[in-house]
Amino acid sequence: TGPSLMSATMPTITRAQFNSGKAIEFLTQIQNKDGSFGNAPMLTDWAAVAFGSSQGETPAKTKLKNYLLTNPDPGNLLTDYERRAMALEALGIDPYAGTSTNYIQKIADSFDGQQFGNKDLINDDIFALVALISAGYRNTDNEIRQDIAFLLQNQKSNGSWGDVDLTAAAVQALSQVATTNDVKDAMGKARAFLVAKQEDSGGF
Repeated sequence: TGPSLMSATMPTITRAQFNSGKAIEFLTQIQNKDGSFGNAPMLTDWAAVAFGSSQGETPAKTKLKNYLLTNPDPGNLLTDYERRAMALEALGIDPYAGTSTNYIQKIADSFDGQQFGNKDLINDDIFALVALISAGYRNTDNEIRQDIAFLLQNQKSNGSWGDVDLTAAAVQALSQVATTNDVKDAMGKARAFLVAKQEDSGGF
């Protein structure tokens, strides 16, 4: 078969471009009157992370910040504290003292010398790394060094940390501390895993 036949039989793939502005518009339309989102703390926290990526101040963003400053209960799991810390950081609120709860201390208190929280889970270690680095921890701090080592030890042979979602989160976390060959190699393997999981539509 020649090139002309190949081009005639191969489907044309159109990859959708993500429009962050429209995503923020959508969130604004479904925001609750008190500034929160949905009926669960995690929905508001993740919305805060999304709003943190947008430029400038808007009424919706201000209302969300004011809501989080009242320190609504995020839950009592370590991942709840980590998620809330990331939400506060995304909106420029001090996770140490911006609310009545010191969320960074909550995270630090869960460190057992090797990892954060439940040793049988990996998501709490991934989110701890994101929150702590954003809060001013350095990759030379013992907690960070140990957490990185724990994450690398738990990477699977296929380059993942389980599924696409968790692997993408791990890449985001490790990208903040990608100063050693071990971390760079781990991220390269994770990238290969994610590329292999991408569908023709561009999604995963």
